[in-house]
Amino acid sequence: MTEHEADNDSYELLDSGGGRVLEKLGPLVSSRACHAAWWRRKLPGAEWRRAVELKRDLKEPLKLRIGPLRFWLSPLGGLRPLAPELEELWERTEAWCASFLDQQRRPARVLNLFGGAGGFTLAAAQAGAAVAHVDASADAIKRARDHAAINTLTNRDIRWVVDDPVKFAQRERTQAVRYDLIVIDPQVPKDGKRGFDIERDLGALLGVASGLLSDKPIGVLVTCRQGFVSPTTLEHLMRQEFSVFGGTVVAEEILLTGAESVPAVPCGATARWLKTA
Repeated sequence: MTEHEADNDSYELLDSGGGRVLEKLGPLVSSRACHAAWWRRKLPGAEWRRAVELKRDLKEPLKLRIGPLRFWLSPLGGLRPLAPELEELWERTEAWCASFLDQQRRPARVLNLFGGAGGFTLAAAQAGAAVAHVDASADAIKRARDHAAINTLTNRDIRWVVDDPVKFAQRERTQAVRYDLIVIDPQVPKDGKRGFDIERDLGALLGVASGLLSDKPIGVLVTCRQGFVSPTTLEHLMRQEFSVFGGTVVAEEILLTGAESVPAVPCGATARWLKTA
C-alpha cells in the first residue's frame, strides 16, 4: 500500500476542544460531541466548518483503517462503536499474542467478552491466536465478522458466540475451559437499557475470569468506557483478584490521540494484569 492510499482510508484525530473532536475519516472530515474536551480548540473555525454530517453525507459504508485494522464505517452506526481510542491496546494485544506463539510454540487462546466491533479479536487473530468472540448482540457479531473479512481473517480460528458474556464465562469455567488471555471490554448499550454495570458487576466477573486462566497465561485486560471510573479503582480490583498469581498490574487512562500538537482526549480507564511483564 502506498502512503497516498493509506492516507485516503485512515483515521486521524485532527483537533479537540469546545466539547467536540474533529476527525479525519478516510476522505471525510467529521465532528462529534465529546463532553470531556473542555479546552479551547487549536485549529481555526474554517477547519471545523469542513466537517460533514455522517448520517447525511455518508451514503454507504466506508472502509476505514484505524491503526493496524480495517473497519466498515456505517452512516447509522458512526465512529463511536469502532473505538479508535483503543488502537494502542489492540497493538499491545497483537504483540502479546505474537510473543506467546513464539515462546510457547502454540497459538494463544483468547476470550474476548463484549466483543463489539471486534478490534481485540482481529488484533489477536492477526497474531495467530485462537479467539472466542462473545457478544449478546447478533447484529454486533455480524458486523465483527464483516470486519474480519476485510482484514482477510475469515479463515482464522475465531469462534463467534452470540450470548450473554457473563453467563458464557460462567459456563466456560464450569466446563473447565481455559484461556491464555481474557479481554473484558463492556460498552454502554445503544438503546439505553441497563446492561453490564462496571460498579455492580465487574468484581464478580473478574472472579470468574481468574478461574478461566491457563497454567501459563498472558493475562487479563479490562477497559472501562462507561461513565467515569478511575484507573486507580481498576488497579485495586485487578490486584485484589490476580496478585495471588504473581505478575504485574498496570492501570492508566484510555486516550484518543492524534499528532503531538493535538490535545489528547480522555475516553475512560484500562487496567491489565500480566503474568510476565
